[in-house]
Amino acid sequence: MKYNWSVIGHEKQLELLERDLESGKLAHAYLLVGPNSIGKFTVARKLAGILQCENDFCHNCRNCEQVEKNCHIDTIQMKGSRESLKIEDVRKLVERLSMSSQSRHTVVLIQTIERMTTEAANSFLKILEEPPKKTIFIMTTNALKLLLPTVVSRVRLLKFNVVSVNYLHKKLREIYPDQDEEVIKKVSLLSLGKTGKAISLMENPELLAKYIKIYHDVQNFLDHKNIHDRFAYVERLLEEENQTDIFLGILKNVLRTKILGGDRASKKHINTLSKIEDTGILLKHNVNKRLALENLMINL
Repeated sequence: MKYNWSVIGHEKQLELLERDLESGKLAHAYLLVGPNSIGKFTVARKLAGILQCENDFCHNCRNCEQVEKNCHIDTIQMKGSRESLKIEDVRKLVERLSMSSQSRHTVVLIQTIERMTTEAANSFLKILEEPPKKTIFIMTTNALKLLLPTVVSRVRLLKFNVVSVNYLHKKLREIYPDQDEEVIKKVSLLSLGKTGKAISLMENPELLAKYIKIYHDVQNFLDHKNIHDRFAYVERLLEEENQTDIFLGILKNVLRTKILGGDRASKKHINTLSKIEDTGILLKHNVNKRLALENLMINL
């Protein structure tokens, strides 16, 4: 690999991007698709840095520093949030792109593009169909099915996937040669194959401690807790933002491990995995979180 992309895995996708860069045959729009926390937006930002640097991604020039600090005049970053991207946001983007560029490219980074409303997506489609000169869009999504097919048809699609526990363990051992083996094992297991999440857990001991606690909680109440205890656990999950996503991810991982291990209740676990997926979909549609989680607990 010519460039340091600062991610684990995704070698084929990165080699494809490097071939585009080397040949000069860049697409006007890239869409990086895959689960959250696997490094898609890290790759998007690195690609922006490569495109804007006049010294082959030197990391030291003004352009590199400005892209990294999100203050480069011709690199527009729309980072992910819980807020929708509305048509007003797209109109502001169109206005910004109408201004003359002072750089090699005008690069537009849009994280979790599925946040766009239908009205905004239809407006954005017009820019994709007739992009301003020297403009390159680099977008990410966690949910390809939520995008307009007409938008997807006008981009170059790169699919990013989770990796195996063994592969992740090997890579983490290479990156963190002095780290305790037990920590490497726990991170490899709890990151659920998400390479970006693995790095985050390795770099944040407090976050790792939270994941480990939830892992033990799940193991405990699957084996011992009654419905009253499970409902009480729901209350604790609701006290902290993002706790539910961590819980559902770890719960799925624990059940899959039991299934692969030949657990006698594997048929029930398979049905439960389906219910967890349904719960996740409901939560994305802003249903009552407490009721959705309590219903799941009843079916565990």
